[in-house]
Amino acid sequence: MRKINITQILIAAVLLLSVSSCEKFLDVKPKGKDILENIDHYNGLLNNIMLLNLQNFRTLESGGTLILGAAGAPLIMSDDVFTTPQYFGSKAPYEINAYKWSDKIYEENEDPNEWGAMYVPIYVYNLAINGVMNCTGATDTRKREVQAEARINRAFNYLLLVNQFAKPYNSATAAQDPGVPLVTKADITAKDFTRGTVKEIYDFIVKEIEESIPDLPAQAKVRVRLGRSAAWFILGRTYFYMGDYTKAITALNNSEIAVASLPFKVELYDYNTLMNSAPPAGWYNPAQPNRGASGHPTMFDSYEVIYMRQLSIVMNYFYSNIFVKDAVMNKFGTSDLRRRLFSNKDYMMGSTTLPGYQRCSPGGVNWGASLPDLYLMRAECKARTNDLTGAKADVETLRKKRMPEADAIVSVTTKDAMIRFILEERIREFAGTGLRWFDMRRLSLEGTYNNIDNTRTYGTETFTLQNKRLTMKIPAKVLLLNPNMSDNE
Repeated sequence: MRKINITQILIAAVLLLSVSSCEKFLDVKPKGKDILENIDHYNGLLNNIMLLNLQNFRTLESGGTLILGAAGAPLIMSDDVFTTPQYFGSKAPYEINAYKWSDKIYEENEDPNEWGAMYVPIYVYNLAINGVMNCTGATDTRKREVQAEARINRAFNYLLLVNQFAKPYNSATAAQDPGVPLVTKADITAKDFTRGTVKEIYDFIVKEIEESIPDLPAQAKVRVRLGRSAAWFILGRTYFYMGDYTKAITALNNSEIAVASLPFKVELYDYNTLMNSAPPAGWYNPAQPNRGASGHPTMFDSYEVIYMRQLSIVMNYFYSNIFVKDAVMNKFGTSDLRRRLFSNKDYMMGSTTLPGYQRCSPGGVNWGASLPDLYLMRAECKARTNDLTGAKADVETLRKKRMPEADAIVSVTTKDAMIRFILEERIREFAGTGLRWFDMRRLSLEGTYNNIDNTRTYGTETFTLQNKRLTMKIPAKVLLLNPNMSDNE
């Protein structure tokens, strides 16, 4: 993959993104550096490997990359995990604050990873969106392809941002609820950003995706580049978070259709085979249960990944610092082979019994588009729109690949029971990945299906999650640099 040095120069100067100071650049070609001129340059922007990982980073003038930290607060704040001071006490203060559901997570001198990990790529995508149609060396069709991919990537980052730093989507209040700053120009001199509304952000996301899909190539070439299958998935997830289940089903159906034509394999893994044999034939070595599914491929190579945007969890299990709650582990049936993803022994030696089970493989979890999430989102949407037969089919399609077929059958027969079952299935499938945070937010608006566990302990302290803390406050450093920006409650 080609990387071009101008991205390294420009990213280092972004104000809102990595929240560093602004500099002005002359309109001349820097000695020894590339500038954005032709289609290969703009396509190269989207090949930057740092865009694939959900982490805050700065690129240095020397060409090196400084990784400031993973955007892991949603994982830490999710109600499916717990920890203790013995195993978490050496973590950074902002991570401990996140675990305690504190009002203030970051101090003014700290770079907020969850903010920077989204806005740094947005700056890169804006570079492509703003400039690619004027570049050389390509047809207008090819230029529109690159621009469309960048627009949808930008929209996806806004979907993650608004689901951390703004209230959950509520059609009755979205037009008044503060959203996040909507930045659409790659302007390193811009400053003093303000926030749009939640409705404006969601409207922007939907419009960007719907307008861009026709310009995308029919097929993505690799899992780390975005094509129509991923675009429809992201649109489906957007409607899912909005509670528009009919539109979500349509988008997810279109994603599934587009998946079928991808040039790389996308299918559910059958745990009945893979979790019952050791590497290299399978994933699970019973002689090393502390390594979990050690043979699991990376997210780059996982057949279940439609489009990869990865959160690394290597340090979590390598240092044994966060665990899945017993109440969650108890949701797995005895024949559910997903249990083998977790271990209550230390990862390296397997000699220390941990206070709980940790997800110990693979080294990353995908927050992008995946086949399991497609089936479970669509199953819930179908259940909520009274298609119980369709909901049952989707959830069983997944479960039959996770346990013996006889145990995978869903026997519930009412709408209410089906929705509850699927919500439990989402907890099982995504335990310890951070995706639970996004479910907690949308379910917090419901009386019937709100299944949030809002208490946790840390040593002798007990903490209660207030609904307002399902929305993270705007990071202190961002407010310091943008004095006219309002904060969350």
